[in-house]
Amino acid sequence: MDAATVTAITSAVDFTTIVTGIGTVAAAVVVVYMAVKGAKMLLSMIRGA
Repeated sequence: MDAATVTAITSAVDFTTIVTGIGTVAAAVVVVYMAVKGAKMLLSMIRGA
């Protein structure tokens, strides 16, 4: 692969969309993790009372 081919391939891809998608998926995973953690804390408070 020469430099012109690599440039053509990389310029055809919009990396901002890819980075935004990865960030969105990561944020969704964090939200799910926090919801599960919060539910566990709430249940432990209810059981302890």
